Amino acid sequence: MTAAIEGRGLRFGYGTVPVIDGLDVRVDTGQLVVLTGPNGSGKSTLIRLVVGLLSPDRGDVVVLGRPASDPVARRSIGYAPQGSPGRMVLPVSVTEVVASGLVKGWSGPRRDGDVDIALAAVGLTELGAECVFELSGGQQQRAVIARALVGDRPVLILDEPTTGIDRAFRPHLVGELRRRADAGAAVVVVSHDPEDFHDVCDRILFMEDGRVRDVGHDEFHTLEDVGR
Repeated sequence: MTAAIEGRGLRFGYGTVPVIDGLDVRVDTGQLVVLTGPNGSGKSTLIRLVVGLLSPDRGDVVVLGRPASDPVARRSIGYAPQGSPGRMVLPVSVTEVVASGLVKGWSGPRRDGDVDIALAAVGLTELGAECVFELSGGQQQRAVIARALVGDRPVLILDEPTTGIDRAFRPHLVGELRRRADAGAAVVVVSHDPEDFHDVCDRILFMEDGRVRDVGHDEFHTLEDVGR
């Protein structure tokens, strides 16, 4: 397999306190990977390093063969950050929010109807013309996910994408992410509870004390029980 994301010898801290120290991680194309672990373990920090919002104090992050800080690498990532709905107060339509994900300079194939495809992927086709701040929190979250999905970028990173989304819709979203991984995308989902992805994920990465390692489903539940 080809590496889509590689972190090598990563260290990052706020002030003198390291959040990540000596971390190595790799995600290949075509994989759907769940990143989990307790609060404060460094999950969101790692994601921000990958998408280029933070720079490591030491080590390297490489996305599709380029440094994460490279504009081409950054444009290759579809990113849905955690807690986005609370900030959606601008008087713009759902379609406009999703279309804003079609970044200039991304060299991937661009198709007519990309926005419509992304809206359909999250079940918002009928709400495209609605003002985004009039939607429910779960619908707003789905709009943010559609913004990450639009344009079929080869790396997708979603931070707690099922939070606030009704349980009836979750299997549809999970199936869509699996489909995109099967089509060749590297998909990373940050989640406190991988159960939504139990049947479809290729790997579970457990993060604790600034390090990350692969665990199986059974081991994850053992670790979860110990932490309670």
